[in-house]
Amino acid sequence: MRVCYFGTYDVEQSRNNVIIQGLRQNGVEVVECHVRLWRNTADKIRSAKRGLFNPGLLGRALGSYLRLIRRHARIGDYDAMIVGYAGHFDLFLARLLTSFPRKPLVFDALLSLTETVVEDRGLAPRGSLLARLVYLVDRYSCRLADLVLLDTEAHVRHFQQDLGVRPDKLRWVPVGADKVYCRGPSPGGGSEPFRVVYFGQYIPLHGVNYVVEAARLLEEHPDICFELVGDGQTYLEAASLVERLQVKNVIFHRGWFPPEDLIAEHIIPAAVCLGAFGDSLKAQRVVPIKVFVALALGKPVITGDSPAAREVLSHGMDAILCEMANPRALAQAILLLKRDRPLREKIAREGYLSFQNKFSSQVIGATVKSYLTEVVDASVKRKT
Repeated sequence: MRVCYFGTYDVEQSRNNVIIQGLRQNGVEVVECHVRLWRNTADKIRSAKRGLFNPGLLGRALGSYLRLIRRHARIGDYDAMIVGYAGHFDLFLARLLTSFPRKPLVFDALLSLTETVVEDRGLAPRGSLLARLVYLVDRYSCRLADLVLLDTEAHVRHFQQDLGVRPDKLRWVPVGADKVYCRGPSPGGGSEPFRVVYFGQYIPLHGVNYVVEAARLLEEHPDICFELVGDGQTYLEAASLVERLQVKNVIFHRGWFPPEDLIAEHIIPAAVCLGAFGDSLKAQRVVPIKVFVALALGKPVITGDSPAAREVLSHGMDAILCEMANPRALAQAILLLKRDRPLREKIAREGYLSFQNKFSSQVIGATVKSYLTEVVDASVKRKT
C-alpha cells in the first residue's frame, strides 16, 4: 500500500510522527507531501488573535497551497491520502486533489478546532464571526473526508453529537508517543528530593495553576520538589501565581528542550510525571501526549480523572487518576505515591506494559493501516 501524507501539518507534532512511523513499521510506503505554514504554536495563536482579516497569513497560506499542488503533482500514484494534524483547512485542497481520479481521503482531525480555539484557549469569543467560521471548518472538513481519525472515544461522541458527523466515518486512534521516547523503563526518581515533573506547552487544558496550588499545599514536605518544564500560553500566569502565593518548592525550566535533553535532564530523574488537570470540556475529552511519553519511559503518572483518561488508563493499575481541577486531590495523589513505593513501582511497570501493548507506534500503525485498507477496499468496490 502506498499512502500520501499530505498538508501543512506540524512535522514536530508527535501525533504525525507516530502515524507515519507506525505505518512504515507495518509495511506501508508513506510519501510525505508537506509544506510548512506555521512557524510554531505561538505563531498559530498570534494569527488567531489577529482575526479573519490577516493579509500576511492569507499570503503565506496561498503560497503554501501552491507549493503543495506542485509537490503533489510529482509524487505519482498512491492508494489513499491522509491529511495530517492539524489540517482542518487543508481538507478542502486535499479533496480537490483526490477527486480526479477519485482517491480515498482520511483526515486525522485528532480533535475539534472549535474546542481548541474557542473553548480551551479562548482565542475567539463564543458567537463571534471567527468562532462560527471555525465551527463550519470543523463540520465541513469532516464531511469532505471518507474517514476521520480522533484521539479518544469521548471525541468520537462529541463529533457525532455536536458536529453532526456520521458515526460510520469516525474511528478512534490513541495518540501514543514518538519512537524517540520508546526506550524502555528509565531508572531514576528513587532519591531525594522527590521530583514531581510537569513538562509541556502550558496549554490551558493542562491546568498548570492547579499544579502550582498543589505544590503550595505540599510545602510542609521539604523533600518534595516540583519542576515545571517548557513554555507556552499559560507560563506567565503560572509564574505569577508562584510569586503571588510565595510558593517555595517550584522550579521553572523555561524553554523548548530537544527530546534527548528533556528525557535525560528532567524525565529520568522524575519520581512522578504529571498529565492534565484543567476544567475545560476539551480537558475531559483528551489524554495528552505527555501521559503516553511517561508510560513509554516507565514513569508513574498522575493525571485528571476524565472520561477520556478512563478509556485508556486504570486507576491504581497503570496510573493514578485524581479529580480534575482539584489541587487538594492532586496533592493527596502525590503523597500516596511518595509514601507507597511498591505502588509507585507497580504503576510504572504496568504503565510501561500498557504502552507496549496498546500505544506504541507499531500498534497504532497497524490500527491505521486496517482503517486505510477498509476505505481502499470500499473505493475499489465502488469503481467495479
